[in-house]
Amino acid sequence: MKDDKVIGAVLLLIGIASIFNALQIHTRLFNSDPGPALFPIFAGTILALCGLGMMVSAFVGAGGGTNVRPSRDEWRRGTVISVLFIAYGVILWLFGFYIATPVMTYVLYHVLAGAQRRRIWIGVVFAAAVTLSVHLVFGAFLNTLLPTGLLI
Repeated sequence: MKDDKVIGAVLLLIGIASIFNALQIHTRLFNSDPGPALFPIFAGTILALCGLGMMVSAFVGAGGGTNVRPSRDEWRRGTVISVLFIAYGVILWLFGFYIATPVMTYVLYHVLAGAQRRRIWIGVVFAAAVTLSVHLVFGAFLNTLLPTGLLI
């Protein structure tokens, strides 16, 4: 519980700092394009809200007061997911949004679902839904240029 207060405060400060830094970016590519500051502002907002939530739950006493350390399997799974996000960045840079996002969303589903709940068709539908949703929100509604690949 004590760790949650400190970690929540650090996350809140990092989120606020990243929002402040993103607001200093004043480059626009087109008149209707929100510019490169959009994604860091979203990420900073989510980070700040998570930090605030951790702090509030620690002060209120939610969570039952247990301080259980992650198991070895949970550490392995978290490491695999972290490596997948780094790989997503590399694949996004090389092949662009429309190839990297459905492939990596399916792979992430494959890792998160576990062997008992894993179904190929659910992963395909989930990958298509995530790709379409991000395309509609950022590409269509916000008129943001989605990443194109270096190779494609």
